Amino acid sequence: MSNRLGGFIAGQNVNSPIGTFTAVTSPTFTFASTQATPVVGTPVQFTTTGTLPTGLSTNTTYYVISTSTNTCQFSTTQGGSAVTFTNSSGSGTHTAVVQQAFNPLFGVTPTVEYLIVAGGGAGAGSYQPGDGGGGAGGLLQAAGYTITAGTPITVTIGSGGVGVNGFYNVGASGGNSTFGIYTATGGGGGGSNQAGYAGTSGGSGGGGGVSAGSGTSGQGYAGGAVNGGAGGGGGGAGSVGQPARTSTVNGNGGCGICSTITGEAVYYAGGGGGGGEGASGGFGSAGGGNAGLSTNSYLQGYGIDGIAGTGGGGGGGSKAAGGSPVGGSGGSGIVVIRYPQTFAPPVLVTGSPQVRFAHGYQIYIWTSSGSVIF
Repeated sequence: MSNRLGGFIAGQNVNSPIGTFTAVTSPTFTFASTQATPVVGTPVQFTTTGTLPTGLSTNTTYYVISTSTNTCQFSTTQGGSAVTFTNSSGSGTHTAVVQQAFNPLFGVTPTVEYLIVAGGGAGAGSYQPGDGGGGAGGLLQAAGYTITAGTPITVTIGSGGVGVNGFYNVGASGGNSTFGIYTATGGGGGGSNQAGYAGTSGGSGGGGGVSAGSGTSGQGYAGGAVNGGAGGGGGGAGSVGQPARTSTVNGNGGCGICSTITGEAVYYAGGGGGGGEGASGGFGSAGGGNAGLSTNSYLQGYGIDGIAGTGGGGGGGSKAAGGSPVGGSGGSGIVVIRYPQTFAPPVLVTGSPQVRFAHGYQIYIWTSSGSVIF
């Protein structure tokens, strides 16, 4: 049986167009739109219906080394010097292409399902009691993200807010995570009541603090309220952070959300537990860190970090007379996509995502920023 179809052989490399360009002023290449401009690191070759400007060649691999809006520069090596060309546009229509293996059975998936989780906020760390837990990173999930063949989709992974080390501090907010046109907002940092700081608003709000931070609609919930020397829990993607129940019982972090998009059940975006002097430490939820515990004003309790790759909020610290209390850092975010494995794999993927096949899906899991082209 022949493996030849339409003039191509299965597995043979074929050109997949990214976009047309002009090359007028060396070393800058101009594409038709920002969306059609290849991202940094993309290996491409040039084709033309006429002649390329002098200095450029067909059948040569070039790598994108920088971009700005709808322009970019190329090099013949990854991270190398920009190629130069004669300041002439040549003739005909020039196209940047990537090579992929020809597959006669499958086409480009029309849509993907996605999970986007931002970085969690850090818990507060203060010499004064009443330190709120960090809010979870915002969480977005849905099916039906439309794929346009040849168009790069940017993936950004938000970092967790870094736990503070000092006497009067509010927790740092987490970083945003993105997949193409959608952005999940970083979690808010925990506030400190008697130090005079409110919890920060974010994907989910940081716990109080003077007051609790608000969550972002459709992404997460508000943090819990403080009660005297006991801090409120950070908000989660599934519920508000628990308020401190008494002045000696800190609030637990808000619930996260369970997703099976990776092929297994994993909880994401739980809030960090609230902390405070002489109080029962609040528990984190779904990747959120537990609070530090100080049994009296002379012992310091360190908030526990949120779990990396879950967007969990960091736990609140607790009062320490002779040390530097530290709120827990938020967990970094994550981006996951999946689609039926009957469709072709992406043309190009950057950011070293983990690739899985489960339950009839091919799954791509990013824990560092990158991109994908179908």
